[in-house]
Amino acid sequence: MLIRIRSPNGMHRIEAGLKDTLAQLLEKLTPVMNAPSPDAIVLTRDVGGQNILAEFEQSIISLGLKHGDMLFATVAPSARPSVEPTSAQASAGGGSNKPTASGGAGSFVVQEDVDSQLEKDDGLIRRKRDTNFCKHGANAMCEYCTPIEPYDAGYLAENKIKHMSFHSYLRKILSQSKIRGDISGAVPPNIPLPLEDLDYRVKPNCLSGHAPWPEGICTKCQPSAVTLQRQPFRMVDNVEFASSAIIDRLLSFWRSTRCQRFGFLYGRYDRSPDVPLGIKAIVEAIYEPKQGWEEDGIKIDVESEDFDSEVKRADAVANACGLKVVGMIFTDLEPTNESGRVVYRRHANSYFLTSLECRLAAYMEL
Repeated sequence: MLIRIRSPNGMHRIEAGLKDTLAQLLEKLTPVMNAPSPDAIVLTRDVGGQNILAEFEQSIISLGLKHGDMLFATVAPSARPSVEPTSAQASAGGGSNKPTASGGAGSFVVQEDVDSQLEKDDGLIRRKRDTNFCKHGANAMCEYCTPIEPYDAGYLAENKIKHMSFHSYLRKILSQSKIRGDISGAVPPNIPLPLEDLDYRVKPNCLSGHAPWPEGICTKCQPSAVTLQRQPFRMVDNVEFASSAIIDRLLSFWRSTRCQRFGFLYGRYDRSPDVPLGIKAIVEAIYEPKQGWEEDGIKIDVESEDFDSEVKRADAVANACGLKVVGMIFTDLEPTNESGRVVYRRHANSYFLTSLECRLAAYMEL
């Protein structure tokens, strides 16, 4: 049977036998949640954590659980690894501002301040009283002036916002989960639940009686279909430069050599007023690592130790200034015969990123 477990790390699906006890279920859940031991996991039937399951020696069936039921799990605060780095970790990290838990498997990332602010915001878009349709008094509301959700499709289209923000997307899936009845309506509307941890592997040890994969497969153990579609949200909704001189210094290299250049964007994150619950990156500096440059591209050995040490030194200096890496930038310019003009190559009818640029972006993201 399959038991769904929702934890701060996301949604997990645990295969359990009909005679398995609660203790055996916790043992299977321990490596998934990166918990130090099964005793550190608190398993409840509800979101609030009031109905705790503590009958460890009883079977799952005797506890009233059936195939597809959902439970909620958290790691006891006393058992969680400290998010404060030790002195050894701090020195090994080269001044990195990302503390990790000991052991590496249970790493924690400090949440950005702007994300913490947006979590506390209800995100509702206030509307003024419509003089044409609102027939009520000043202290009342109707469907034409009541606040709308930050993911409202009509509002996004009216204001020409192509993609909703990430926090708006979290509110949307939370609302959809409540409508479907997957979660209780008692969950605070401004505290979104973690995203589901998708798994598209064939489920082992299927109990349907057929031969194991690849000799046999059924609808219970086969993975869900994968549909390729555009991501409906953006993690960062806008990028702005603190000064035009920052980008001019990068372009001046191309103007003088006609060769391309690559650099890391260092800055900070802040709220974006143009997008509901949006985030913008404010670039304060561009660091250009050691690189080989040509008229049609750049050469960077991103897997070398010299490159890693150079980036760590740059990160340490940026961290001392209260900055962090918020992206990367590169030029791809080809001059025309006209003075001051370049060839217009990247547009909707050609391409925006090459395959090599996509690979570079994926590598830097990891």
